[in-house]
Amino acid sequence: MQNIKIKDITNSHRAISAVDGDLVFNQVVASFENKEPVTLDFEGIDLTITAFLNSSIGKLYSKFSTETIRELLDIKNLSQDELPLLKLVIERAKERFGKNYPTDLDRIDVVNED
Repeated sequence: MQNIKIKDITNSHRAISAVDGDLVFNQVVASFENKEPVTLDFEGIDLTITAFLNSSIGKLYSKFSTETIRELLDIKNLSQDELPLLKLVIERAKERFGKNYPTDLDRIDVVNED
């Protein structure tokens, strides 16, 4: 199991950067691809915003199923105040990445033809 201490990534008591979120995302993806469980440890983090959560956790739904994420991802020490943000990020990610958009969107010339 890989244990990722968010404070070690952010070098701060805040998790606010999408760039830092991408660093976490890349580490999680590498572990998930090997079927290795990951713990994200938010110990020492006083402030977390959606930019970080979207980049680190929300994007996982673009690559992995909800079942895989539930099975392999554990989140520890996230402040109770931040839990609603995490739930919002997960709901939006499921909605966004769960839709089946046409593969030829770049070729569509007219959006509204009425």
